[in-house]
Amino acid sequence: MQLSNITSKFQNYTYNEDKTISQILADLKNSDLLDTNDLKIQEYLLPEILTLLQKAILNRFSTDLLFQKNYWSWGFVTLYYSNFYLSQALNRLKGDFFVYIPSFGRKGRKNVKLDYEDNQYKLLDIENIYRDSHKGELKKLKENYIVLIGTKFSSSILDINESQIRNEINYTFNYYKEFDNNFRNDINIIRCQTEYKNNTSTIEEFKLLKINDNRFELIFHLFDNIKNENKIFENCLNELNLNFEDSLIYKYDNSYMKHIESIFKKNTFHIPSKLIHTQFKGYL
Repeated sequence: MQLSNITSKFQNYTYNEDKTISQILADLKNSDLLDTNDLKIQEYLLPEILTLLQKAILNRFSTDLLFQKNYWSWGFVTLYYSNFYLSQALNRLKGDFFVYIPSFGRKGRKNVKLDYEDNQYKLLDIENIYRDSHKGELKKLKENYIVLIGTKFSSSILDINESQIRNEINYTFNYYKEFDNNFRNDINIIRCQTEYKNNTSTIEEFKLLKINDNRFELIFHLFDNIKNENKIFENCLNELNLNFEDSLIYKYDNSYMKHIESIFKKNTFHIPSKLIHTQFKGYL
């Protein structure tokens, strides 16, 4: 399925951010009004996708701050979550994603899937291969976007075990060596600084950064197509972009001028590194 087929369905979607999809489905279930073959969630999809985008961007900026201060171990864990939120957003764009509905008890995690034949969203039980909420989300992403193989967006579904990298950092004894001027036992901080500055991925964990760059590129590419079809979404996306530009992106390359500018901002985030400034310059 081509990317244009993914985005064209949003042409007539309205925009309602009053509730999340999970809340809507829970309310319908509690009222015995839930039709699992016709969920009518279209108006709640785009706001939820933009919320996930914000979570992904803020985690990416948090990663940048941690990397600038040489907190590499926790920085990569934070970067993992940026990638995870992007996965959730991209799966919603594809129309094949997961939600948690407390009304269903222990089986509350469900699969929402768009049937392209009747153009209705269905509510399905989770297959066993998707039971793990994180591994399942990433597996679904790769299935949803298998068409990207061989394109410039291939890295967004790079075949590495992202969850395993996060778990190894968090739960083994090989990482959090920053007091010894290392990231992990065999990688020192200087090498990490070089990898980050040059945006390379010769270290396995830095592949998470490559994935992150490519998923952002992909999602903004999809957004460009959607906003051409949906004026309401274009207005909401433009407003979000203005907020990012006002709060996160600095006009000046000179560090002193960046600092001066930050003083006059109402919502001041940290000054982003040149790498991240370059990454987002074309998106926001």
